[in-house]
Amino acid sequence: MIVSKCAICGGKVEEREVSEEIRVGNDFVVVENVAAGVCVECGERYYPPGVVDRLRAIELRAMDQKKLKGLDIVGRAYKIRYNAPVLDISI
Repeated sequence: MIVSKCAICGGKVEEREVSEEIRVGNDFVVVENVAAGVCVECGERYYPPGVVDRLRAIELRAMDQKKLKGLDIVGRAYKIRYNAPVLDISI
């Protein structure tokens, strides 16, 4: 573990696997099972050496549209303003 006490609030930091969302333009890449230390009080995350570099490499890969073939497409992301009229959506 990198740290045992949170630098923000002083809470206890526990080792966990988390999901990270990387936004590339209007697209999102969800990276699952990322090792991190997470504060149980405020949620601040601490990453072991190399994790941020790996996440950056994934982001750069996603920015190169030619290399998107290696990513699994699992859905779509939508955006709507909070005060926009409610859409009539039939499911």
